[in-house]
Amino acid sequence: MRKKVLIVAAAPVVLVIALGTALLARNIDYVIMDLNSVSRYNEDRIAFQHIEIEPRPYVVDTTDNSIASLMIIKDKKMYLFRDGYDNPEELMITKHQIERENRLLPDIWTNKIDDNPDYLRITERRIEVLKNVTHDFVSKNYKDKYVKWRDEFIKRHVSIFRALMVNRKESGMVVNRYALPRKLYDEGVKYAINVTGKTIDEKVYYAEDADGDGITETFAVSIPDGFNWGYESGPNIIFIYKCNYKDDNGAEKNTSIKNLIGKLAHDAYYGTAMEEKLIQSKFVKDSDIIEMIDDLYQVDPEYREFMEDHSTESK
Repeated sequence: MRKKVLIVAAAPVVLVIALGTALLARNIDYVIMDLNSVSRYNEDRIAFQHIEIEPRPYVVDTTDNSIASLMIIKDKKMYLFRDGYDNPEELMITKHQIERENRLLPDIWTNKIDDNPDYLRITERRIEVLKNVTHDFVSKNYKDKYVKWRDEFIKRHVSIFRALMVNRKESGMVVNRYALPRKLYDEGVKYAINVTGKTIDEKVYYAEDADGDGITETFAVSIPDGFNWGYESGPNIIFIYKCNYKDDNGAEKNTSIKNLIGKLAHDAYYGTAMEEKLIQSKFVKDSDIIEMIDDLYQVDPEYREFMEDHSTESK
């Protein structure tokens, strides 16, 4: 089922992930990864999706509001890991039971992302080879691989994104910063930041700190090559949306992802040490500016000898 999420777009770059004009809010469609709907499997590929949507009181989300999926296609075999997996058919039965009993609807998606994969499906072409949704089996045997592959994949794209920061002229990087509506308990004005950039091979990168806390929660990478897992399935390389860095008890979570993407929006706006070093090394020389002034604003030679130098006079 398709799900819509709300982000703030950055202009004037036209982006594959449907970002619009500056500060214009757009709904972005996404579909939770599904091997049955993959458009093609004849090329090696990796895609990662991390969705965390805050449950709304008395409203039941029709799709999983906390789920991460890592899809790997290699040699025409497809591997799909899921973290935070809930069986949707079983949960819909639970929902109907609660409704019949006229009880308040809780958050029925009880299995949350915790870096422990609890779903693994493997197909060769489209023929299922293995499917296991037993938490203990999948986590015990594949957690280390899942976490390592996921982190390395995100890390590579973070490195590319940081390279776009350094080479802003060629990447067409656009950074927007805007004040958020002030809440009663806020001590001061908070500013949201969103950033877009594009590689030479048409990959579009997007990072966002939506709540102005200085930490990036959303990071997306997409390429318009037709690869998808359904109509309007969303960014087809990486889509990390509203990554939550604390659980309901206030304990740290998703620390690996935070360490990888947490500073992207901040650094894109405020700059990095690498950018400062590069600017300093290529900064215009004093002699070049003096020479330019001489070329642009020349004194008539006939009157030059009558001109007095007042540069050292006191006022």
